[in-house]
Amino acid sequence: MERYVAVNWDYAEMLCRKVAMQVLEDSFRPEKIVAPAKGGWYASMILSDYLGVEAASLDLQRGGELSANRVLVVDDFINTGRTMKRALSRIRAEEVRTSALLMLQASEFVPDYLGEYVPENVWVIFPWNFVEDVSALIINVLEKGEQDYYGIKNALFSEFGLDPINLEISQPSKLIEVLQILEKRGLVESFEDSGRVFWRLKT
Repeated sequence: MERYVAVNWDYAEMLCRKVAMQVLEDSFRPEKIVAPAKGGWYASMILSDYLGVEAASLDLQRGGELSANRVLVVDDFINTGRTMKRALSRIRAEEVRTSALLMLQASEFVPDYLGEYVPENVWVIFPWNFVEDVSALIINVLEKGEQDYYGIKNALFSEFGLDPINLEISQPSKLIEVLQILEKRGLVESFEDSGRVFWRLKT
């Protein structure tokens, strides 16, 4: 079972700061920061602030290319390294260096600058992807039947390893907000039964 772990904005910003300091200490001065859309985009904006360098997004789905003299490529998470390799194949530059906030320890691709490595197979839910990632997990749970709030939390833990304590520490009260967003989008609906609120997929 792949385990999911949620991180908060403070932790993500700390990882960006750590990567930026490594770049500065290495005396590498990129002309442009490039981020594969969309995971690396938020990290690239924070690095742009620290390094005083323009950031650009690289859309790998549309086959775009980018040219510059010195480029720093940044992604939020390196799992296998395939995304980073695809990004590198689309960049035309005299010098290219790579960076990531987090990297799976088993990855074959190791970036030049790294915030931290993850020692086991986990899916990291960054704050900028929280609604999207958790929505997918909730829908997966509700496909198996209606659940109340605590049933959903328990299922997220038992099926995806998303610890409810980790969830509340990293994103307090955000789970109920995701449920409300899904309801406003018309994907789920809530109803009461015996004084308890339940959620189900909207048919």
